[in-house]
Amino acid sequence: MITNDQWELIDEKYGKLLTTICTRISGDMAIATFDDNLQDLRIAALDAVQGFAKKEGKSFSEFWGTSGFNKYMKTCLWNLKNKKGARISKRYNINKNTVDITEFSEILVSNDHDSSGVSTESVFDQVRASFSEDQRDAINIMSKHPEYIKPNGKVNVSKLSTELGYCVAKTRKIMDEIRNKLKMSI
Repeated sequence: MITNDQWELIDEKYGKLLTTICTRISGDMAIATFDDNLQDLRIAALDAVQGFAKKEGKSFSEFWGTSGFNKYMKTCLWNLKNKKGARISKRYNINKNTVDITEFSEILVSNDHDSSGVSTESVFDQVRASFSEDQRDAINIMSKHPEYIKPNGKVNVSKLSTELGYCVAKTRKIMDEIRNKLKMSI
């Protein structure tokens, strides 16, 4: 654990670097706002101090200002940036075309629009009718087995093809057709 005085030293020396790294983490603002990134980097800085102290077996005052600690700190901070950027990139296809509900709440929730008479069933029936039987079967299986959808948003075609009873190539074709129909209907 570090003291307030030690944190002030770290913030004085690495504060601008933290801000620079925060501005370079780009992507989905719902996942990585500037404040969230800054907080994560500050935690990484604290962890770097503890990690370096443990690795070297020295106290803060013994390693503060050494080139080895300076390199270690910068490496830890830039590695967090890269790790966070990779996570954003993985989820990009899932999160693209989304809207921040806090920023656009007045658009999403309108006081003068009554949506109680809108039937979502009729909308889903229209979309469902545009799919073939094989496509509907694939969608039903994926809704029953959400674990078939990997964290990066791609479908585990091998498991889905086993469940459908089709070869992998036919299952891929079905998934491509679903993807194309969804793009056209959105």
